[in-house]
Amino acid sequence: MYCFTHPNEAAVGICKSCGKGVCRGCAIEVDRGLACSERCKAFTEALSRLQVASIRNIGVVSAQRIVHPLFALLFLGMAVYFSSFRADVWAWYLYAFGAIFAVTSLVTWLRPAASPRKLK
Repeated sequence: MYCFTHPNEAAVGICKSCGKGVCRGCAIEVDRGLACSERCKAFTEALSRLQVASIRNIGVVSAQRIVHPLFALLFLGMAVYFSSFRADVWAWYLYAFGAIFAVTSLVTWLRPAASPRKLK
């Protein structure tokens, strides 16, 4: 592959914004990639920030798979505890919250783990 601007120069990378080949003279280094021009640099930097945020979100989804069942058990346990001593309306709210967390934890466990989706 050759540089888009300098056809005689070998490309050292690809612009993260537009996909053009860039040589050492044209390459503008940004966090996690290269840009071919100042016009593409802003978009490339924004794209890099988005990738970092996406990587962090994968950790949140992984934590959600553990936290939701714990909250379901906590709320359902509290509901059983309160309903065994007295028939209180708060016990029904605790049952409802426990059921909501149980359903959401079931959904998160049944769906595939966070991974890049294939384009059709």
